[in-house]
Amino acid sequence: MQHFRHNKKKLLLTVVISILFIEIFIFAVFFSISNDQPIIRIIDNNNKIIDESEARTFSVFKLYLFEKKHGPLDNFRVKIERNDKSFPFRAWFCAAFCVPIFLVFLIALMCLFLKRHTSYAI
Repeated sequence: MQHFRHNKKKLLLTVVISILFIEIFIFAVFFSISNDQPIIRIIDNNNKIIDESEARTFSVFKLYLFEKKHGPLDNFRVKIERNDKSFPFRAWFCAAFCVPIFLVFLIALMCLFLKRHTSYAI
């Protein structure tokens, strides 16, 4: 009986630590999304935005495509701005709440499946 209780404590500790790491990972993903992102805007002489991309620099391929479509880049103004994205609290809260619950339900379903279809019982 003591051996069974010890195994349950190990399993519970493993589950709690796993859920904690999942929560930290979810927070890190949403935190990385929320930072300032640079936007490159190419504006013509009439102050009309011709092209807009979320990057710090133009790639060689994107520059080639732009010059093929609109002409040389020297004829346009290039403006770099920062897009301030706030922390997506609602999305983070939903993910932080639902993902661990989903994983617990998935593990419970797998245990139920194993119990019914094999001689191995958890």
